[in-house]
Amino acid sequence: MKKKIKDHSLTVFFALYIVFTIICGCLSWMFSEHRILMFQIWYQVSAVIWLVLAVTAVMLLIRLLKLKKLRNEINHRKE
Repeated sequence: MKKKIKDHSLTVFFALYIVFTIICGCLSWMFSEHRILMFQIWYQVSAVIWLVLAVTAVMLLIRLLKLKKLRNEINHRKE
């Protein structure tokens, strides 16, 4: 029987990102003279997050393809 692995780090990460976005929005609303600065900070943080997620997805895809290739080699040896 398989156990479910409970990992709440992704949920916490998204919650913190939402809070960060709300704070940036409120600060840009309160300090209208710094609105562009707040937007630039939010944009840079978001770009880094999306870049990390994209690199992680590519790395996982490469690992998956390697495992698939290994499985195919094992299946051909059995035959």
